[in-house]
Amino acid sequence: MLKDLKSALQLFGKETVEGARKNLKKEKTNSSGNLYNSLQSRVIDRRDGFDLEFWMEEYGMFLDAGVYGSNPSLANTKKSKGKQKGKETRSLFTGNEGIAQRFSYKSKRPPLQNLKSWAEKNNINFKNKDGSYKTGNYNRVAFWLQKRIFAQGIAPTLFFTNPFLIAFNNLPDDILNAFDLYVNTVLKEDQDQDITKK
Repeated sequence: MLKDLKSALQLFGKETVEGARKNLKKEKTNSSGNLYNSLQSRVIDRRDGFDLEFWMEEYGMFLDAGVYGSNPSLANTKKSKGKQKGKETRSLFTGNEGIAQRFSYKSKRPPLQNLKSWAEKNNINFKNKDGSYKTGNYNRVAFWLQKRIFAQGIAPTLFFTNPFLIAFNNLPDDILNAFDLYVNTVLKEDQDQDITKK
């Protein structure tokens, strides 16, 4: 039975990671490849059973759960009204069983260098008045993105939660009855962290 349980957990982890990676590609949120490559699972033998662990870059939690913006009105323009993109979700990383009720921006803004690198890699630029694209002005694009994201937040993607739940629901009943499953997530406290817990 223990051998079957370990095999089931290994398959559970593999299907979750494969589904999460597929979602990152589908949603085009795999710009640097760091999050994609960091995703992994492993089954740890314990004296009283097994632990299934998942690993990923820390910002994967924020991408999955979303982040509440500090003040959507800061993103108001003549053409559009700033809207709150953060919202309650069934993400594994929020709620009573997760690490926070929600993630939200307070005073620190998203890292500018990361946004600049993303804009440069994806060749994101503003347009000139004649409709042509400006070139090489990635600092300005990064500042604009930083202001918008800080104000409006990040919409949840559930790129990890959805495949996790699908894989969990595919576990055989006898395996589910053989162990207690709970989700325990840990967020390392970091003074430079741009996103706070509430």
